[in-house]
Amino acid sequence: MHLPEYKNQPFKAPRKIASTSIPSTTLKRSMPVVRSLPTKKVRSEVSISPSQKQHTKNVTETICFTTMYRKPSNKKMKTWAGDGYAVSKNEGKKLVFYNDNGQSIGTSVPSHDLKSGEIYNVLFRVSGWEVQLDHELTKEDELVTLKQVLKASLDENPVPSRGNKKKVSRLEDEELRERSSGIPVSELFSKKTVTKFKSVMPKSKVFTPLSNNNNTKSPNKTNAVKYLPVFDLANIPNPIIMNKSEDADVDVIVDPLLGKHMRNHQREGVKFIYDCVMGLLRTKEVPLDVVDRSLILEKDSDINGCLLADDMGLGKTLMTITLIWTLLKQTPYASKVECSQSGVPLQGTCKKVLIVCPVTLIGNWTKEFHKWLGHNRVGLLTLHPNNTPDMDRNAVKNFLRVQRTYQVLIIGYEKLLNLSEELQSKQINMNRIDLLVCDEGHRLKNSSSKVLNVLKELDVKRKVLLSGTPIQNDLTEFYTIIDFINPGILGSFNNFKRKFIVPITRARDVANKFNDDVQEVGEERSKEIIEITNTFILRRTNDILTKYLPPKTEVILFCKPSKVQLDVFYAILNHSKLDFGSLTVNSSLGLITLMKKICNSPSLLKNDPYYCKILKTPEKNIQYLSALDSGKLRVLSAILNQIRTTGSEEKVVIVSNYTQTLDIIQNVLNSNKMVYCRLDGSTAQKERDAIINSFNKNPAVFAFLLSAKSGGVGLNLIGASRLILFDNDWNPSVDLQAMSRIHRDGQKKPCFIYRLVTTGCIDEKVLQRQLMKHSLSQKFLDNSNDTAKRGSNDDLFTKEELKDLFTISSDTLSNTHDLICTCDGNGEDILIEEQEMETADELERKERASLSQWNSALEAQKVINESESHAASNRSRTIRKCLVGYRHINPAKTEDLCDDVTSKAVIQLKGQISFALVKPGSIYDEIST
Repeated sequence: MHLPEYKNQPFKAPRKIASTSIPSTTLKRSMPVVRSLPTKKVRSEVSISPSQKQHTKNVTETICFTTMYRKPSNKKMKTWAGDGYAVSKNEGKKLVFYNDNGQSIGTSVPSHDLKSGEIYNVLFRVSGWEVQLDHELTKEDELVTLKQVLKASLDENPVPSRGNKKKVSRLEDEELRERSSGIPVSELFSKKTVTKFKSVMPKSKVFTPLSNNNNTKSPNKTNAVKYLPVFDLANIPNPIIMNKSEDADVDVIVDPLLGKHMRNHQREGVKFIYDCVMGLLRTKEVPLDVVDRSLILEKDSDINGCLLADDMGLGKTLMTITLIWTLLKQTPYASKVECSQSGVPLQGTCKKVLIVCPVTLIGNWTKEFHKWLGHNRVGLLTLHPNNTPDMDRNAVKNFLRVQRTYQVLIIGYEKLLNLSEELQSKQINMNRIDLLVCDEGHRLKNSSSKVLNVLKELDVKRKVLLSGTPIQNDLTEFYTIIDFINPGILGSFNNFKRKFIVPITRARDVANKFNDDVQEVGEERSKEIIEITNTFILRRTNDILTKYLPPKTEVILFCKPSKVQLDVFYAILNHSKLDFGSLTVNSSLGLITLMKKICNSPSLLKNDPYYCKILKTPEKNIQYLSALDSGKLRVLSAILNQIRTTGSEEKVVIVSNYTQTLDIIQNVLNSNKMVYCRLDGSTAQKERDAIINSFNKNPAVFAFLLSAKSGGVGLNLIGASRLILFDNDWNPSVDLQAMSRIHRDGQKKPCFIYRLVTTGCIDEKVLQRQLMKHSLSQKFLDNSNDTAKRGSNDDLFTKEELKDLFTISSDTLSNTHDLICTCDGNGEDILIEEQEMETADELERKERASLSQWNSALEAQKVINESESHAASNRSRTIRKCLVGYRHINPAKTEDLCDDVTSKAVIQLKGQISFALVKPGSIYDEIST
């Protein structure tokens, strides 16, 4: 092959275009392509003027950032006003800040090296703004966007001429002169000057997504590209459209496969938790029930998690699965992910989701995913209980390493501790966990919990906690949960304790009952917590289900104690070593448990060490300890016999807080030849599902024995239409969980809930305490301002109340009814008159006002004595309000108890049931109703 003679031809340098990075497609070759030249190399040189060399140096050292800015504020929850940019000048000695429209807002001198990580923690104060750097712009498309924004701003705001009379501040004049001086805006962000040749390969065609008239881009974006949502709104009859921020590219629409099954409260709930995990601020002005359209919400960098504290049976699992499926498949920021040729995003906001729950609920979560999404739509990974530790570690590593096989990992709290290192995914080739879901999240209320610390180390931004009982009586536990969901939103614990815990606790102290200043500060702090947490806590009661489920009748039966029970009670009160006058709450816990056991059955004391310890002559009462006789056991046996003889194949669930009590009830069932199932803390995990399915589907199984605390969550026992709560717990939520096992989705029959209470004994005091206990879970989770005012001292025992706790009233039909009413029990519904609706808080306010006006010690003592007399009436008034709508029935006057089973049991027992309160609905209706 003949090569051309290059020696005799002059060298022609490539044509230089500007002083910036030049795409290879802009220049043409000036010579043919050869593998080697026969002559020595000739180096091409481009002449650069001194000013251009200086400019090249400055351009190379220019650093650009995105920023966040806001007005200075003393508010606890500070929000950013907008996003902007920052560009370094003078070799990093000065930063020029711009808003999101490209207009300069000022300059500042950085105190740290711009390449160090500390620069992102600096809060710049510029011309009345607080500005913080977000991240450095390094990608070509980001720099191009910034260049276009600044250029558009410069075109709209030209430098004023000398003849322009408009006044310009010195700072604005300096910025305008800098932006109009020697360096063109188009060349501001090029990192270096490079001379390139045009590629011989043709440029590939780039597809531009189709436009969508229903989705408009943010006005701050100059790109006119539009994107299409995953689902077509025209083909969905009742769509759920998620809310979005101003910079969203496309609507996020809930999959109609799930949306068509969701009720209104579930549609509201899934939008609420979506707003929280996406950092959208839902204020009081934004209604919760807007589900038929999307709203434009502000972004809030402090909120990325949610506490879903709905009552049992409202569908927390379905709402969570809907959220997970939506985040896995869709994103509002389509410009940041790969899209199909039709402009539909091919990737969602989340890639990997971790669900942590009690080991007993892993199977339930798996079933729910398969129920709503089928078996093939989402990849679920659960760890087999027989796996070795190495097998579990490898499974978790593969879950994080492989992109498309599994998207959701369901794991128990116990196994989480052994897999913490693998879940942290510090390896480069592993995916991070994008969403964390914690079922029964109240387990994380202890700040020293190992599980909580492991979850914090995972450093997952988006979190959802599910719990029907998030807090009980401790603000420290409340802080622990909230700080885990949204770290830092309540400040440090020391600040929270000083600002909230101390004043609220002081206001709830009985000693400060008449201190106006303490009460006022406590109320203000309570309102402030409610205002902060209502933006990411959703709490609703199961009263919502009334219109979806069959009616539920609740019956409180007061059972006369047997002679054996009364003898044991009096033996403890009259022949024990206890000094009842010096008892405190802590020292009386053993006695409280002892008396609750007697209410269930005296035989529970047979091997009780505390009982033998406190009695002076324990041998005197040995004959009582072998007796199975108790008032509640008699009533239970009569109700079971009446249910079995109804002929409608009805089933019953029997719930107790004690496994020893379940043993006694089991003997009762065996003696009556009744077929039953049993589930308590000793039941193996692999047997639970089989037991539940057998009870729900096998018509031969009549009863289900359930331990309230070991099996009271995640169970669906709709095979039964009747439930007997044999004993009550101090915590109302425990009983609520137990009672919700049968009255839930899928139930077809009317439900009856029977609560057995021993008349005149500690059983009644526990029931009254439940009615009085408007605890912190109501105070700080209910969306009601009234709940923050009432019952501030309801969970505290005074000396008189402690004394009343151990008082036995053997001559009453119902101590509870005596407190609230004087009717003869003919079955009427006692209504509360309008004047009685004045709250106890208002009465206390008047009492404090009277106390502040006394002129002598005698007058002050008189006011205090009057206030103590009001305390009993306040208690009566509160309990009466809680029992609004209940029929007051004395079985001796009427046998109509609204239920054939109970009415026949009354006739059979002949006076064993002393009184009854009957109401269709829940005992925990809001006071306002």
